[in-house]
Amino acid sequence: MTQFPNLTAPITLGKVTLRNRVCLTGHGTGMPTDGTPNDRMIAYYEERAKGEVGLIMLGSQQVHPSSPGITGLLCNYDDGIIPGLRELARRVQAHGTKVFGYLSHMGFATSARPVALWSASADYEEKYGEVAHEMTVAEIATVVTAHADAAERCLRAGLDGIEVHCGHGLLVQQFLSPLSNHRTDDYGGDLWNRSRFAREILAAVRQRIGADVPLGVRVSGDELVPGGLTAADMAEVVPWLVEAGALDFVDVSAGTDGNLVSNMLHEPPMGLPPGPFRSLARQIKDRVDIPIIHGTRIHTAEFAEEMLAQGDADMAGMARALIADPHLPAKARAGQPERITPCIACEQACFGRLYRGRHISCIGTPLTGREVERVTAVQTRRGPVVVVGAGPGGMEAALQAAMRGHEVILIEAADRLGGRLDLAKRPTGRSEWARLIAFKTAELERLGVDIRLNCRADAAGIAALAPSAVVLATGARTRPLELPGAAADNVLSLDEAVRRWSEGSDKIGQRVLILDGMHRAPAMVTALSLAGAGHEVTLASAALHVGQHLEIQNLTYLNREVLAAGVRLAPMLKPLRMTEGLVEMENIFTRTVTERIAADTIIAALPGLPDTRLATDLEHLPCPVTVIGDAYAPRDAEAAILDGWTAGRAL
Repeated sequence: MTQFPNLTAPITLGKVTLRNRVCLTGHGTGMPTDGTPNDRMIAYYEERAKGEVGLIMLGSQQVHPSSPGITGLLCNYDDGIIPGLRELARRVQAHGTKVFGYLSHMGFATSARPVALWSASADYEEKYGEVAHEMTVAEIATVVTAHADAAERCLRAGLDGIEVHCGHGLLVQQFLSPLSNHRTDDYGGDLWNRSRFAREILAAVRQRIGADVPLGVRVSGDELVPGGLTAADMAEVVPWLVEAGALDFVDVSAGTDGNLVSNMLHEPPMGLPPGPFRSLARQIKDRVDIPIIHGTRIHTAEFAEEMLAQGDADMAGMARALIADPHLPAKARAGQPERITPCIACEQACFGRLYRGRHISCIGTPLTGREVERVTAVQTRRGPVVVVGAGPGGMEAALQAAMRGHEVILIEAADRLGGRLDLAKRPTGRSEWARLIAFKTAELERLGVDIRLNCRADAAGIAALAPSAVVLATGARTRPLELPGAAADNVLSLDEAVRRWSEGSDKIGQRVLILDGMHRAPAMVTALSLAGAGHEVTLASAALHVGQHLEIQNLTYLNREVLAAGVRLAPMLKPLRMTEGLVEMENIFTRTVTERIAADTIIAALPGLPDTRLATDLEHLPCPVTVIGDAYAPRDAEAAILDGWTAGRAL
């Protein structure tokens, strides 16, 4: 008997039968460069089809030029998209997976400066700072027809079905929501009128595609904004939509991208619980008699199975979990859930890359987004591959080398694997890093890597192993804080502060000043942890705002958490000196001392300095020596793992 009887069971949407109940929900990939599917995008989806995903919902296709295809979106404006969609469909369907088109219009949930954006009313959208053009009735009709035209092109390309996006603060939800629809005509006012646009789109699409093609809708079961659409509203609206389009399924999530907190809640980062909106899916499921897909951080096969068994939904919608491991369904079917690469909701390489204008990837699975890249042939080697340092980069290098058939020796000075990830997992809300360490450790052991803990490598010892190649992942040294007047015993590095806090040390003073020189999560989660332990914490940063380099979901979440914990945020300040227990802080713009902050303990959250000592000692070795991760240039875990992945695959 299978361990996942519900997840692996087939299901029929309309007249299309899916092999299991795993749906890769629609999400941006950042891969298209001209609005059409390219080789990178097709390879990305094909890999998930190989992994036995039942249904792939393509990334959002913009249906009209008034919705610009920024950040690598698909643009279904004309027949130019058909060849790419046809090739994508052929490649995905060859592996037994069905693929649906996912149609949308951004409205003013984007930016096209200086071109005006269309929406229900002339409102202001806070995320992008745009004031919309209120659509005329003729423009509404144009967009309705554009949805039908786009759906027809999807079918001409050979796709299996259609989903229309009516949620997440995009144009259709802008009409539905009382927060953004202030019209006084037939498309505004009460909930029935505000749903008219959605109903007209669905009716037009159904008429165009016919009765036999599966048609569904994605909705936000709650807008998650005070004064916005509620769960009760959507429980009333969805049956109207089902009737208007003779729908075959409803895809339920939550939230709006137009509000920072709502956006964060429906794309929950590490620190928030999985599956927070199952009850919304259940409310809608109780109102309609067609299958319900639900996806908001359905992060493991076990969690998905339990949700389906409880009857909260009929299909498990997954995005990040399948970004992390495209073969999750196949491994679940085979009874190997422990082999599934975990999504830990760090959001560094999926959302983080997307917001930098790059294609998505995964911190734990660098292959994601790089499926199209060729692998070099395995080189014949007469000795072991020696990897020094078992942090994230070293573990990945050893793993990839072992997967390619090499004998691998992994040397680590500490008594455990993980390197700085062992510290990263300790602060409040960061325990999911432990899942990634545990998974990589288990894979190293499964592949027979010779792991040597409590072993400090030196040039002589490495040479004695007669290696065929050496990878140095020796990390970074602590960068000293240069603060005149500060006593050495009052200053801690971030790593030492986390270690002391996590081990219950009483050697951190009551008044703590954290000087953040990286502007990412480590300083913020340390501040949160210390505030939770009763310390008075000030978090100072020379950036325009604390956490400036974080992706928007983590930035929103961590700001909310540290403020709620009583942490004082002090942006745009850098330290000058310490005098009589007070740290003088200079404003980066006025270049004048604007604050003097009392501190019993100063924590310096500074970027490290590359540790190159061993690399220099190994210059004489008659084999390749590759330096990766922080030992090459101190960055973050994504960079270290990608370095290790690249180095290991090159051996």
